[in-house]
Amino acid sequence: MLLLKLIDKMAFFQPFTSQERDLLVEGESYFVTYPPKTTFIREGAADDAMYILLKGRVAVMKNADPDRPLATLEPGAIIGELSFLTGKPRGTNVVTAEEATLFRLDGDSMAALDFRMQIKVKDQLIRVLVDRLEQTNQTLLRQKEMNRTLAEALSKLQPHL
Repeated sequence: MLLLKLIDKMAFFQPFTSQERDLLVEGESYFVTYPPKTTFIREGAADDAMYILLKGRVAVMKNADPDRPLATLEPGAIIGELSFLTGKPRGTNVVTAEEATLFRLDGDSMAALDFRMQIKVKDQLIRVLVDRLEQTNQTLLRQKEMNRTLAEALSKLQPHL
């Protein structure tokens, strides 16, 4: 029942019917819980699992700078979707900051899903990736504007240097 409450809160699962969500929860193999400080994704590894963080927090790290997290992710975060979709090696490490419960889906468990559910998973992943692309574009536009403003300010100072 707790797992059903957790996935019912997640935007990713909203397009799924209550029967489809019940099926996922009944297949408890879709869910994993890791203790704190567990690395469940390793940079450079070849695996095809994606995760949805249901409870807890995780940190995203690079081998080159293991003491400085790139991000801390909260419930609702989609993790590992690029390797899941492309089969490419992992680009980061992901470590639990506290006990974390995650929905885990790999190629085999995806293939075991009903075709309609597979389509919903892929549709939701497309939505997530499009949202991230839009956020990245907005960040780049803001950065471009800041760079332009800085260049103008520096050009005004240059004659005085």
